[in-house]
Amino acid sequence: MTIYVFMLIWVIIFGLLANVTSKTVCVDSENMIYEQRVNLFFALMTFSVIIFFASLRSSVADTGAYISMFKSYPNDLSQIDGLLNGVAKRYPGFLVLTVILKKFTSDYTVWFTIIAVISGICVMIPLYKYSSDFGVSAFLFMASCQFSWMFNGMRQFLVASIIFACTGLVLRRKFIPYAIIVCILSTIHISALILIPMYFIVTGEPWNKRTMLFIGAIILAILFTSKFTGMLEEVVENTDYATSMEEFKETDDGTSIMRIIVESVPVIIAFLYRNRIKDKLTPIINLSINMSLVASGLYVISKIARSGIMLGRLPIYFSLYNLILLPWLIKNIFNKEEERLIYYIMFVLYITYFYYQIAVAWDGLGYVSKILNLKY
Repeated sequence: MTIYVFMLIWVIIFGLLANVTSKTVCVDSENMIYEQRVNLFFALMTFSVIIFFASLRSSVADTGAYISMFKSYPNDLSQIDGLLNGVAKRYPGFLVLTVILKKFTSDYTVWFTIIAVISGICVMIPLYKYSSDFGVSAFLFMASCQFSWMFNGMRQFLVASIIFACTGLVLRRKFIPYAIIVCILSTIHISALILIPMYFIVTGEPWNKRTMLFIGAIILAILFTSKFTGMLEEVVENTDYATSMEEFKETDDGTSIMRIIVESVPVIIAFLYRNRIKDKLTPIINLSINMSLVASGLYVISKIARSGIMLGRLPIYFSLYNLILLPWLIKNIFNKEEERLIYYIMFVLYITYFYYQIAVAWDGLGYVSKILNLKY
């Protein structure tokens, strides 16, 4: 896991530099709310290390499958008819984009680089624009292991990151352009369509009737686990996840409890201290609380339905907002002395989780790069 430790150290150092050089800006002129915003250069430098190693990988988790996919694709759109009638019919947009790129290069590293740059920048932009503590947000992206999506599951994360970059559309309630973008991205990964109905749950004040109904649905799913799981299998029978469910049905026991706890901490804190923060809430934090609630709910459902492969991957569309939410909560709930203590505890716990997830749960998440001549 040497590569990932290096990446974490890099993110911490440049995240600190970004914070040190940050400036105070007004984020809400009506309520006179001021927050720190970082320099774009340091924001880019912070994420550059993740993009770099994601771009130049030759073997990490499902990387081999993507390389085989890339090599098997033609370099002419006129030759994709057969693929569109096969497994690629579930992601025609991804197929077309790949074939167009392959027309210019047969090097899969260029393909990985383009996807890594888009994904990394699209995660960075909302943190740069909305996070009250960019350095902590970047640290959380690494230490919570959400960065691993750029190395494993890149097709879905490409979609999730682009949608995350479209946060402004949700804040301005631009549903039509948002829905159009989601529909286009669903041709890359069909699971993106979940964001259209969820749009109506996550917009509005936290803990409103819609979010309470969502919590009620989670409780019902828990009470009727067996019926819910059977219904779930019928729903996804012809989707992107059908094959995965069949292959992993015997071994998949759902999202780990550790992951559920880690991803649920921000929304639990927001709920416990809701009276303390209610007069400080901004539109982005309202949205982040609701997104965090949906992510936690989906993680819980994936556990009770024993579907980490299918439902356990859906929360990535929502859990990215925890990167914005948790630093804001720490700054706006606790006084200066408490804040320092909380940051220290957070750092220790997330570093522990990072080590556990990489070294124990993923057995080191071996990294190979032929270009860099690295093998860990």
